[in-house]
Amino acid sequence: MARSRRKVAPDPSSLTGKPLSETLTPSPLKFREEGWVTSPDLIREGLPFVPQVMYNLTSFLLGNPNKNSSHLFRADILFDSEGRLKTPKERELSFAQNQDADTDIEDVKPLPPAEVSGFELTRTVVRRFIPRNPQLDRALEQTCHFYSGSARSVLNGETDGDETHDDTKIDRLLFVYTPHVSSKDDLPWYHPLLRSLAFLYDFKSDSTVTTSHQSAHSGSLSIHFLPFYDSEEPIPTRLERTLQALLATQIRLARITRSSDTTEGGNYNPSKDNVLPQHRIQNTYSRLKIKYGSHLCENWVEETEPSKHVFEDLAITAFLIELWRSMYGVAPEAEKDGKSSGESKSDFPGFVDVACGNGVLVYVLLMEGYKGWGFDARRRKTWSIFPQSVQECLKESIYVPKPFGDAIVARGESNMLDIGVSAHTGIFPKDTFIISNHADELTVWTPLMAALSQPESPLPFLAIPCCSHSLSGARHRYPPPKTGKRNGHTVDEEVEQNPQPASGDLKALRAAKMEEKTDAGMLKSMYGSLTAKTMSVAEEVGYEVEKTLLRIPSTRNMGIIGGRQQVQQRWDKSHKQDDEEGRCDDEVASSVTEKIKMIVQRECMREGGVEEAARIWIDRAKGLNKGQGKGGHKGKSESE
Repeated sequence: MARSRRKVAPDPSSLTGKPLSETLTPSPLKFREEGWVTSPDLIREGLPFVPQVMYNLTSFLLGNPNKNSSHLFRADILFDSEGRLKTPKERELSFAQNQDADTDIEDVKPLPPAEVSGFELTRTVVRRFIPRNPQLDRALEQTCHFYSGSARSVLNGETDGDETHDDTKIDRLLFVYTPHVSSKDDLPWYHPLLRSLAFLYDFKSDSTVTTSHQSAHSGSLSIHFLPFYDSEEPIPTRLERTLQALLATQIRLARITRSSDTTEGGNYNPSKDNVLPQHRIQNTYSRLKIKYGSHLCENWVEETEPSKHVFEDLAITAFLIELWRSMYGVAPEAEKDGKSSGESKSDFPGFVDVACGNGVLVYVLLMEGYKGWGFDARRRKTWSIFPQSVQECLKESIYVPKPFGDAIVARGESNMLDIGVSAHTGIFPKDTFIISNHADELTVWTPLMAALSQPESPLPFLAIPCCSHSLSGARHRYPPPKTGKRNGHTVDEEVEQNPQPASGDLKALRAAKMEEKTDAGMLKSMYGSLTAKTMSVAEEVGYEVEKTLLRIPSTRNMGIIGGRQQVQQRWDKSHKQDDEEGRCDDEVASSVTEKIKMIVQRECMREGGVEEAARIWIDRAKGLNKGQGKGGHKGKSESE
């Protein structure tokens, strides 16, 4: 789910303007335990959401408390009485991998539910908050109870047992959150200093009020809480801000929550956490950040902001480590100490990081025990801070696609290939895993170079698109795709695009921007079109392609994975790299090579053919080597 940048602020006229402590009143909810309070400043009325939306949103936020606090990664579900939300172990099993992994999740019993007059307990969930910095904050268990109820709206707007009412039914949802602590000193920083917190959503399903300012269906969201201290004591300013922020976030996210009944709570994104379990990637990232983050930031020698590049590359490294665990059954060196798992580095075929930039990704992967190397058009200052053994695996080299090199040689112009630095054709050893991390000009080439290296069994790869380029290396915006058939395969075809609303209406433009945040709407953006183009080319070559939203601190966070399933199928521990299917490799290789030739010729037509595209590529490569990018491009291949 994409984050909305729109701030949801309450109507100032609806607030008292007083400190929260001065507006507290006993909660109208009839809890058996005394001391619950609320405030008119903690109520938002006139909301259009049906109860199912608020229920789905609450289910979603149970596993994603990071939407409310930047100090949290996630929450692991330990128990769900309905079985809708999965525990980490259940999620791993759903991926059909790592089924023997120990998730270190012990059994935690839920706290007993509170008794609330007029409400019936419908669901109980126990979750564990996972902090971003485990050295600073500790994990915390919390029980969440779901209640439902109903009432009739009386004429004076209250809901009690009086006989005078307007026959309007009110559907009521109550969500009560209670941390597993005995005192406020046990609460970590990220949790409000409260014994319990409750959200109440009342929804009038048959309201007779129908003015131009109020919907026929009207909801009211309020917060009620049980403090640790006496209700007459001042409410800490931080707690007051937290409660207001919780209300604002709840309403903001409700606007983009679907009312359909899904196990993910109505905010499910099919491209997120669809390849690997979320908790494994985040746990590995936490370990890498602790181990390498401070050292890399303190020794950073580039002019760019270190935290952005360091933590982004560490997050990508964590994803790769868990991806390779699922593909090859290999673990990082840190997990092998003192263990006789039978795994060894020889099981991993090696990696290459094309357009490796600052080299952080190569450095960390090597230190974690994975063999491989990286290359870039220019040597970076950062390379000098790495051990000599790592520096030897970072090469100053420029990629010249084999089809371009062949075209230049065929014309008898081999001297064009003298570009002042070694050139690499992108032909890598058998089974090498290709990493194309924000590689710009190399993005669409990635599946092609992977297939050219080993046509009979194309190499697996991970591509993370960034800036959009054609095969010649020139800046190019691919039009949004449409599904069609080409050579018997379902592929994305280019269509004419109009990125701006024809009317010029600001409301229409805002709607178009919001649509871009959806999975389907993203395809209309330049980044989405580049992603779709790269996937289309890979599928045309013969890859089974997957896309997944990476949990990295970047808006360019779509990962395209090629060949994962094929590798998992043949890379069995009992058979290793032996292909027992007896395929006719020559026929497969010939077919793949022919497809690549057709793709290159078709994509280079806009530049006047393969020879002209090759000239453009070589001219640009010479500029990259001198540190002079074409078109003012400041992407990864030119600056970090």
